[in-house]
Amino acid sequence: MTTSRERLLAAMACTAADRVPISTYELVGWNEDAWENKEPSYRRLMDVIREKTDCIYMTRVDWKAAKPDGPTIRADVKTWSEGSSHYREVVRYTPKGPLRSLHRVDDGIHTTWTLEHPLKSIDDIDRYLSIPWYPPQVDMTRFFEDQRRLKDRGVMMLSVSDPICEAAALFGMERFLVHAITETERIRYFLDALHERQMHQLRQILAHPVHDVQFRICGPEYATPPYLSPDHFRLLVTPYLTRICTAIREANGFARVHCHGKVGAVLDQIVSAGAQGLDPIEPPPDGDITLAEVKRRYGRELCLFGNIELRELENSDPERIEQLVKTAIDEAAEGGGFVLMPTAAPINVPLSPRTERNYFAYIEAGLKYGGY
Repeated sequence: MTTSRERLLAAMACTAADRVPISTYELVGWNEDAWENKEPSYRRLMDVIREKTDCIYMTRVDWKAAKPDGPTIRADVKTWSEGSSHYREVVRYTPKGPLRSLHRVDDGIHTTWTLEHPLKSIDDIDRYLSIPWYPPQVDMTRFFEDQRRLKDRGVMMLSVSDPICEAAALFGMERFLVHAITETERIRYFLDALHERQMHQLRQILAHPVHDVQFRICGPEYATPPYLSPDHFRLLVTPYLTRICTAIREANGFARVHCHGKVGAVLDQIVSAGAQGLDPIEPPPDGDITLAEVKRRYGRELCLFGNIELRELENSDPERIEQLVKTAIDEAAEGGGFVLMPTAAPINVPLSPRTERNYFAYIEAGLKYGGY
């Protein structure tokens, strides 16, 4: 009998096993610490996920802060609540002036809203980089414990950021895009500095046994059309993505690029950078290229993950979900190299009955149509 691990590894190698692997993305059935495995309204769904799907185990590593051998900065943290919303304000007093950020978490929604980003002007780059940076040391204990717990039920996955991901988070999307267009050289200077730090940490991870571990590379989606042009993508994404993918592949890991939106115009760049996988390949009109076209162009060298929209799982009916799954499998499964996967996962509590029904339909359709 084919195990989930064998099934996923076959897809990652662009070959076929017994059937198309079925992933539920951030809903990780075997992660005992994940909130969805502790939430009663998700219990039935998570039981089915453990029983019938193939786990891509999203986990993380821990970092031990290095002991400063020079100056440190002061940070003031203030927290308060207003009704069902909980706020956290952080002010960091850098050598070149303060940086303030504000975040909110709402009851019943498992995400954090950033209300105020720390960088507001292009000159805040210098403030941010004036903060002394002491390289942390990786602690892989959690990762290897999760890997031992997973056994042959799937494969491990770690998320890493490219520098545009970090820069956009520090500025906020709108400010970052304006600066990327009007202050391109300053932004490139900032990305270079961020990338050097990121690669230092990535190399620490890659020094450990990571054979067949998926590395989900986040960030390229901030520079796809219509946000930025393919030329901007070539300048602000591709060089860094190439170095990240090269390092991962040399360590026998699996470089999977995570990029929502319209990837058609930059697909060649993503592949040339050394990507081995791509998700979530959103269908038009959210994306601009079909699974069938990506399969035709790069199906022998790129494992495709996708492409059932979360909004469909949350708002459609089981009959439509079945048809969407069948279409995705028809377009991308031939010969292997395809993992059926949603574009995201629900973050609300409680889980709605409609969403639950549609996830059941998604899984059953994958089993029904995914055989080779």
